[in-house]
Amino acid sequence: MFRAALIVLSTLVLIACDGGDDARTPAVAPTGGTAELEAHSAIFEQRLENPAPGIYVAIGYALANSIWIEGDDGAIVVDTTESRGAAEAVLAAFREVSNKPVEAIIYTHNHADHIMGASVFSEGRDILVYAHETLPKHVRRVMSVITPTIETNAMRMFGEKLAEGGEGIVNDGIGPELRQFSASDGLGSRGYLPPNQVFGDQLSVRIAGVDLELIHSPGETDDQLVVWLPKQRVLLPGDNIYKAFPNLYTIRGTPYRDVRKWSDSVRAMADLKPLVMVPSHTEPVYGESEIEQLLNDYADAIQFVHDQTVRLINQGMRPDQIVQALELPDNLANHAWLRPFYGTVAWSVRSVYTGYLGWFDGDSIDLFPTPEVERGAKLVALMGGVDRVLTEVEQELQDNPQWAAELATMVLDAGLSDERARSLKARALRNMAADIINPNARNWYLTEALELEGRVDIEPRPVDDARLKFAQSFPIENILEMMRVSLNPAKTEGVSASMAFTFPDQSKRFLLTVRNNVLLINPIDELPADTVEVELNARDWVALITKHDSFPAALASGRLKVVNGVTDVSAVIRFLSMFAN
Repeated sequence: MFRAALIVLSTLVLIACDGGDDARTPAVAPTGGTAELEAHSAIFEQRLENPAPGIYVAIGYALANSIWIEGDDGAIVVDTTESRGAAEAVLAAFREVSNKPVEAIIYTHNHADHIMGASVFSEGRDILVYAHETLPKHVRRVMSVITPTIETNAMRMFGEKLAEGGEGIVNDGIGPELRQFSASDGLGSRGYLPPNQVFGDQLSVRIAGVDLELIHSPGETDDQLVVWLPKQRVLLPGDNIYKAFPNLYTIRGTPYRDVRKWSDSVRAMADLKPLVMVPSHTEPVYGESEIEQLLNDYADAIQFVHDQTVRLINQGMRPDQIVQALELPDNLANHAWLRPFYGTVAWSVRSVYTGYLGWFDGDSIDLFPTPEVERGAKLVALMGGVDRVLTEVEQELQDNPQWAAELATMVLDAGLSDERARSLKARALRNMAADIINPNARNWYLTEALELEGRVDIEPRPVDDARLKFAQSFPIENILEMMRVSLNPAKTEGVSASMAFTFPDQSKRFLLTVRNNVLLINPIDELPADTVEVELNARDWVALITKHDSFPAALASGRLKVVNGVTDVSAVIRFLSMFAN
């Protein structure tokens, strides 16, 4: 039933030079083979480091680090990994150095690899959970209407299916791998605890005798905060810096990340003059002058990409042209903390462009372009037919796999070939993967190759009991919103129908109306005359649409009631059938 909602619930997680004669022309993709990426794995060797008195950081246990701050009679944990399984391993490591109870948890931001292991550290007790005031809103966006695509994109980007297809992850750039996506043994179970201590710009607190300042520092996310220990001059910067070029845009898909704010936040961290910096990814850094230089270099790189992209936009250049023209200055491009192990300059340029101007690049041919199928067929014909094009693909596989993949895609777009074109494109993608140091791109290339070969399928994971429970914690509005984008217009032509839904456990009542092939959702107090009304708890509705319950069983038990209009579920079934594919 309305597949999009089911797919979403299964996730539950879940930027110089101008274009003139002096312009350099860099390779668009960060190349160099996997040797540099393999060497990068050394920083994720699983270990517990003690970068400052009373502070321990667990590295390599999960995609993100978890940080332990020892207090007088308790401890503080900053970031909690992506799952209960990973968090259990981290807590066991922390227990080797301290047996003090955790008094507080601090989330640096909303990403799943920082919040989903929290319940392990609370050990069943009610404890303080600190976050920026907007974090709960961002967590609720897990139930976004676009999440089905974000989920499958994330599977490709983080390489979840590589092992299944006989490939392997080298590392994920900012950590060894994302355990919640790769685990099949329950490690992905959710342990998120909603924050009970939130703030706006800055909050000074004393926890277990430790003085802390929590500072809102928008960067990788709008709700990002940094933790500052003023007495020790220790900075915990969250995800505003890690040992990789920043992910100013992520290929799994995200709303625009404000890169100007990001560079400003990193400069503000440098102004604190920390002696020790412990990021939530990669490794600690020591020494006031070294940290200050690093932070300023990092901020400069972010600002450079933003400013130079805008400069070239204003010179009339389009995204592809800017990508070819713009590269970091050598001192930044070769900086150990700015290698493209996570983000890339090219992807960042495109994000800055669309963040300011949207999708249209100013070329009239892009207003109403030739459909891909027609374009592919015409180009293949111009090039002499399918056999001639695929022969060219074979000749280009080694020296220019990108062009080979593009040619094979033309054939596939045109629907003129299948097995041979798919196989050749997969080979081209594998050659591209072998010559790139960016793990996000490598994982994506290899995953798509496996898909083309029919060796893996990217499908939503089933909703297990832990994910069901997590879904049931969301406001019912998140679930109902999914119904809007699940409406099948082939089944609603000429339909004008309404049905009311009451959810007693959340004290909410809604009128759902289908008209003009769209769904309207309106909260109501009074029920319109002659309107069928269904009553059930929100948690039972989630169980039904994830197939953890059945309509006959829900009716028989009284969990679902038709309380107005017809006495059976025929009208309900007819209404809900409009949301089936």
